[in-house]
Amino acid sequence: MKIISTMSLKPEQIEQAKAVRPDLSIEVAKQFTEPDEQAEALLTYGWDITEQTLELYPNLKWIQAMAAGVDQLPLKAFAAKEILLTNVRGAHSIQMAEHVIWSILNLLRQGRTVMHQQDQKVWSAKLKINEMNGKTVCIVGAGTIGITVAEKCHAFGMKVWGISQSGKSHPGFDRVGRLEDIEGFLKESDIVVALLPLTPKTNRFFNAERFNQMKEGAYFINVARGPVVDEEALVQALQTGKVQGAALDVFTTEPLPETSPFWTMDNVFLTPHIAGRSPQYTKRMYDVFLKNIREYPNTSTMINHINLENGY
Repeated sequence: MKIISTMSLKPEQIEQAKAVRPDLSIEVAKQFTEPDEQAEALLTYGWDITEQTLELYPNLKWIQAMAAGVDQLPLKAFAAKEILLTNVRGAHSIQMAEHVIWSILNLLRQGRTVMHQQDQKVWSAKLKINEMNGKTVCIVGAGTIGITVAEKCHAFGMKVWGISQSGKSHPGFDRVGRLEDIEGFLKESDIVVALLPLTPKTNRFFNAERFNQMKEGAYFINVARGPVVDEEALVQALQTGKVQGAALDVFTTEPLPETSPFWTMDNVFLTPHIAGRSPQYTKRMYDVFLKNIREYPNTSTMINHINLENGY
């Protein structure tokens, strides 16, 4: 089988793939621009495929996206051509869960203020410090990453609730509901973590109504996608104190414009879309690819299928 990859691959990675699949041919290209009737699969980070790309590969059967989010891909075109799409769901779980814990601790223990005091050589213990133990955290998007976050939150003595599409219970959560149940969850949660995939249904899911439903003085963390949040509504909620503080790793526009009020808000801890970063990430996502090329074309045993209608 032939795969064209716009992901830069080291010679040892190509050899590793060929060891798993002896009939494999991998061609590395900067862009998907040249027609190829032999290509059965594409390997990509996911941002360089359009409907027009598909016309270059008449025998295309499978696309392996080396990312978790697939919201920028032409999913309807994939469905029309019956192209299988898989992602690397799970490869981000450990580092993103650690990022969430780090964010919660920064918010509760005034990490931003303490670092500012250090920069200014100010010794002041007049800080409103809090702890994770006993707090209720609601993870909105109780998928693979959400489950890992839940496990780590439990280790800190937190009560852990989850919201998922199915509402199916899981041992990592004390309580699980569906999206339509969210109001009752938000009213009683001290911390809300957004881990939703970006779909038409979740675009601006966290809007003024949802922030108003939150417990007074709750904290909000977004490590999902920027557009799942109405940023103007969040700014207002932060200004009024309805939301006491926020940790934001993703934004509607990236890089975050210098004019964004988030830069100068004392109750905002922001990071430049790094929650999924880790020295181990490349290996973890490549392991998913190796598993799938070993199983292809037996799609029933391939992992991380994307439901093209739901978008995740």
